[in-house]
Formats: sequence, C-alpha cells, structure tokens
Amino acid sequence: MPDPNLKRPWISTPLIESAALSKAAGYRIFLKLENLQPAGSFKSRGIGNLVLQAAHRSPHRSHLHFYSSSGRNAGLACTTAARSLSSPPPSSSPTPRPPS
Repeated sequence: MPDPNLKRPWISTPLIESAALSKAAGYRIFLKLENLQPAGSFKSRGIGNLVLQAAHRSPHRSHLHFYSSSGRNAGLACTTAARSLSSPPPSSSPTPRPPS
C-alpha cells in the first residue's frame, strides 16, 4: 500500500509555447521545462519514481540505500530523490573520463 506521507521527488513542470521557435518553424512549438525539476533534468521523474516505488515496497525504509553509476543527471536525480525520502544519498561516484 503506498504511503500517502511520502512526497514525490519530482514536480509538475510547465509546458510553454516558444514564439521564436514557432515563428521559425511555421507551426506551434512547445517546450516542457524539465530543467525546473529538483535535479535539473527529466531524469527526476523516472529515477524519482523508481526510488519512490522502492520506498513504498520496503518495510524498513530507514535501511534503504540507492546506488547510481552516473555522476551526471541520473546520479544527481538519484541523490535528490533519496534525500527527499530521508534516505542516505548514493555514495558511489564513477571515475571521470576525459572528453572524447
């Protein structure tokens, strides 16, 4: 049974029309402002949902730990979601690679 006290670790973001892009394309262009998510990307929705579902299923929420192999958007989304549920943030961080 989902816990109604757990808050979603993502938000509803606005969908706005871009006048400049609409004019250039010749038809209406809308932008979904996922950059306003707590972690700054759309990954807050998917990873936040995964973390929230794990919390709902766990009988011992205080023992939950999350790991992410990403140090970028996905890792930040995992950290943000874990913190929103008062779980320890992921402790793994990948080795940086030089730019290609």
